[in-house]
Amino acid sequence: MLSANLSAIFYLISGVLFILALRGLSSPETSRQGNFFGILGMIIAITVTFLSIGNFSTGFVVVLIFLLIGGLIGAFIAYKIPMTAMPELVAGFHSLVGLAAVFVAIAAFLNPEAFNLGSPGNIKLGSLIEMSIGAAVGAITFSGSIIAFLKLQGIMSGSPITFKGQHPLNALILISIIVINLSTLLYTIF
Repeated sequence: MLSANLSAIFYLISGVLFILALRGLSSPETSRQGNFFGILGMIIAITVTFLSIGNFSTGFVVVLIFLLIGGLIGAFIAYKIPMTAMPELVAGFHSLVGLAAVFVAIAAFLNPEAFNLGSPGNIKLGSLIEMSIGAAVGAITFSGSIIAFLKLQGIMSGSPITFKGQHPLNALILISIIVINLSTLLYTIF
């Protein structure tokens, strides 16, 4: 069983590897290296998750089943999609990653015992901050990837989307994210 600090360090390393994977996948010359970084990051993340839980028996089998199902779906889609449509596929899948981050943050907040983060109403401050940032970044990633997909498909115009009042709306959204995250933190702390 790993300590929370050691788990956080490994998750940070995993996150850095995912960022390096995205960077490497941006060019055909570095795509193999980027793919390797992504695989290594995922292996670290899955291993740390299981070591943090400490119970391999039932969870491990369930995860293996879902990895197999997801791998088969991904292989089928990759086989059917032509190489020219790969940017759209990546944008579409990337939107699902953002959505998954939001759902994980919600699940961790609603059931912190399952993630070893404390109990409802008594979640560790660092975990609350991490959940807040994860949910916000995941939501932005989801919406941005959907827009990228639509632009790559030609459904939306490739030109920047601008409208009157855009900057005040963006400021309002940012303030809303900060207020919601702070109120959640304060509610849980006090």
